[in-house]
Amino acid sequence: MPVAETFTFEDSTGLRLGDIAEIDTLVTVVDGSRFLSELDSIQTLQDRDWQADPEDQRTISHLLCDQVEFANVIIMNKCDQINSDEKNQVKRLIQQMNPTAHLIESVYSDVPLDRVLGTGLFSMSDAEKHDGWLKEARVGEHTPETLEYGISSFSYRARKPFWPHKLNLVLEDMLNQAPPFDTSIVLRSKGIIWLASFTGIQGEFSLAGNHFNLVPGNPWWAEIDKEHWPEGLEDAIAPLWSEPHGDRQQEIVIIGQKLDRDAVTKALDACLLTEEEMDMGEEAWNHMSVDAGDPFYEDWYNAIDSAVGAGSDVDHGHSHDHHHH
Repeated sequence: MPVAETFTFEDSTGLRLGDIAEIDTLVTVVDGSRFLSELDSIQTLQDRDWQADPEDQRTISHLLCDQVEFANVIIMNKCDQINSDEKNQVKRLIQQMNPTAHLIESVYSDVPLDRVLGTGLFSMSDAEKHDGWLKEARVGEHTPETLEYGISSFSYRARKPFWPHKLNLVLEDMLNQAPPFDTSIVLRSKGIIWLASFTGIQGEFSLAGNHFNLVPGNPWWAEIDKEHWPEGLEDAIAPLWSEPHGDRQQEIVIIGQKLDRDAVTKALDACLLTEEEMDMGEEAWNHMSVDAGDPFYEDWYNAIDSAVGAGSDVDHGHSHDHHHH
């Protein structure tokens, strides 16, 4: 995605790269023989001296997933170094991560040029709408069945917030493959999360291999006065809207191997507030989250304060009178 974004940046004269050149196709080459092991890697880009800058804290697995999910064409190379079952398992996983990309098998990256040049597959307007393949979660474009080699996916949704401390334990269980994730192995997950401790802000969630991120994102539309909404948004967001909490909800796409949807759903449901807790209101949720030991509190608070200091409209979406533990 950063490659595509550079075509929209203006220089000091107001000229953009997109004014004199265009992107035809975004191609990603993956090492088929190492794809699964790299996805499971805990190494960071800095460990391999691949970082974009000194502040780049991304992991190898997250970079790999981002490149696969945004590509128009994916070349799965070194297919001669894996057997048929291994090759098909990698193919199924890539197809789940990016069902619209053209997937090409290769040896020594030997592919016909017309498969990667002059395809016209890239669309800047589509790229600008890209939000971490939440296409499946938001629109429900297809419901994948369990595929051969056990690779499948589903979208988890709920209309209640998560208790942060309970969610953190479940996410740690995912990474450590503790029950039920010893038999339902989550390889990749991404989505939007509603935390009880920060009710005004979406949580942007991403899990790849042995690492997950949960960081503050944009305000929920329910936090923004409708007079400031873009034209047409009210109709577009209507299917997602539910009073009294508006568009607040959990939307998480989960890709894994031998997924037991009921077991994974049950584990996540156990992190949600009960009906009785929902009736207590947001002020009580804030206090209870901190008292229970919110593992995300400090990082979120600091990130939101930095955004506010930089002139963002982001608000914390929680009370400021509780104490730390």
